[in-house]
Amino acid sequence: MLQPAGPERPLTEADRRAGAVWDRQVRLSVQGDGPVLRVESNGNVFHLVTTREDLPAELIGLIYHQRWQIELFFKWIKTILNFRHSLAESPAGVWMQIYCVLIASLLLMLWTGQRPNKRMVESLQWNWTGLATAEDLVRLLARRPQEKILSRRTGGF
Repeated sequence: MLQPAGPERPLTEADRRAGAVWDRQVRLSVQGDGPVLRVESNGNVFHLVTTREDLPAELIGLIYHQRWQIELFFKWIKTILNFRHSLAESPAGVWMQIYCVLIASLLLMLWTGQRPNKRMVESLQWNWTGLATAEDLVRLLARRPQEKILSRRTGGF
């Protein structure tokens, strides 16, 4: 439950352009004894909660937006590029694995002209494990998404 703990802060034009509708300190708790935090809201009843009092509402919104882009990037790495588990235990090994995944995805994008997807990565894995030859790999990566759907229906590769 949000209980006001201070007056509403005036918003600048830049804050409004960033989507802020109101900015104030609130107490988070049911019984009124929770921490006092700054809450910023946009018109879709979306609340950003922070302890940063030194930044304007506009920057809080921009920071959140950038953080969300980073979250989406890591979700992409985990799902599309099959980067679910780290093969290394050291930080240097994890960075090496991330670099390899990024390089592979960029090479796939340059080669095919499309955003890499799970099937493209699987094709690479089949080649690396010996289940597909280099010619098979070229043929698999040259297919368009519609052709892949048709080949799945007919039981093809």
